[in-house]
Amino acid sequence: MRDLEKWIRSHVKKGFTIMLVPNSTGAVRSIRIPFSLILVILGIVIFNIYVFIGFTTQVWQLKNIHRQIAQKNRRISLLKREQKEVRPTLEKTRQTLEELNRLKKERERLLATWRAIQQKGGRIKTPVSRGSFIRTKPYEISKESFSEQSTLTQLQVSADQLASYIQEESEAQQKILNELLVYERRLDHTPSLWPVRTTITSKFGTRFHPLLNYSRKHMGIDLRARYGTKVMAAADGVVVSSGYQGGYGRIVVIDHGYGYQTRYAHNSRLLVQRGQKVKKGQVISLSGSSGTSTGPHLHYEVRINGDPVNPVSFLKND
Repeated sequence: MRDLEKWIRSHVKKGFTIMLVPNSTGAVRSIRIPFSLILVILGIVIFNIYVFIGFTTQVWQLKNIHRQIAQKNRRISLLKREQKEVRPTLEKTRQTLEELNRLKKERERLLATWRAIQQKGGRIKTPVSRGSFIRTKPYEISKESFSEQSTLTQLQVSADQLASYIQEESEAQQKILNELLVYERRLDHTPSLWPVRTTITSKFGTRFHPLLNYSRKHMGIDLRARYGTKVMAAADGVVVSSGYQGGYGRIVVIDHGYGYQTRYAHNSRLLVQRGQKVKKGQVISLSGSSGTSTGPHLHYEVRINGDPVNPVSFLKND
């Protein structure tokens, strides 16, 4: 820097002289510019260049700030618009969660119903008793092509899939419930209840008849019962016969549907009439010794589509 200053002073320390030569005839004029004035002019030029560069830079920065503000305003507008669109979607998701919780409680109720039905079932078997229909494949939200979608779109797709799963789950559970109710109704109409709580004195099958003195098929079982013991219906049904019938004596015949029919014979008194609907466990008669009988007891038969079967295979052990 000092070398430059020495060089300038050594070459232009006396300043400059500007000569004005007219094109026409006339005297030549000269103007002497001192060194100090040259420095002032040079300083003014440099200052103006600095001011120009600074102004240009500030203008560019202002334009950049305006551009950023415009971008942020557009982003804010987009966020406001998406917020309005997200609100109903979030509400839909909340309702979906509430519905899933309701379905969870409904499934627990179904399982409780199923356990109650199993307890009522006794020895009656059914494929659904294995519980295989309860094991269902878990629902999953599809994530295909999510990388190409916005967050809002993903949320909407998830909500739609959840709604579809809920509809599917509702239909499946309703189907299960209907099947359980049908099965429960069939159990109520299946002769699984002991007409009297006692022991068997004569089994089902061929036996030697104590009064007729020859072997013949015993169509049911004889249950020990004192005179006047209450006799209960083994299942829901309709009384198709209530009266005196030969060797059966005073007998009640109940049709339970599904091909089941039960007979209660040798009663002392009948408490139901033909055409009357009865429920499982309802008292229908009092035991006795009417008809061909050696003493007070209850003769109990179960028939399927008219054919006698062993009642023991239907009776619950509890």
